[in-house]
Amino acid sequence: MIRLRHAQFSDYVAIAKLHADNWKETYRGILSDHYLDHEVEKDRLDTWHKRLQSPADNQFINIATSDDVIVGFCGVFLNDDPVYGSLIDNLHVSPAFRRSGVGRMLVKDAARYICEKADNKKMYLWVFEANTNARIAYQYMGGTNVETVDKENPDGTVSRTCRIFWSDASKFL
Repeated sequence: MIRLRHAQFSDYVAIAKLHADNWKETYRGILSDHYLDHEVEKDRLDTWHKRLQSPADNQFINIATSDDVIVGFCGVFLNDDPVYGSLIDNLHVSPAFRRSGVGRMLVKDAARYICEKADNKKMYLWVFEANTNARIAYQYMGGTNVETVDKENPDGTVSRTCRIFWSDASKFL
């Protein structure tokens, strides 16, 4: 059974590992091989240590567990953009749980939080244009690609990135 809960500081290592592993699998050819082979683990570990040790006031991180093992997570930054609303940041699900509904559960929980706490019910996320599977999943969830821009990646490369937008997060509820 999948359970959702708010992330705690003690989760940072498991979240960082899932995050790095997903990037290695999914972003080969998008991010540099050197970064994925030599830097991504430390980068994600540092990122999640910081985010969970000293969370931003507008940050919400939810995780999905199965038998007390983290199998997915989703970050939200409330009121991130005056036009597009709250940012869904880093939605990741372990490969064994993809297409099981875990990602949708995490987005639904994030949408609930946004509807309860944000100034408006708008939400968005960024996804690499080359990440076709994720773009299809977000479209299936009702998201609309409102723009595609060049964005700098954590490894210093630049990639075409799509802003996926939902004008009303309450549609998930």
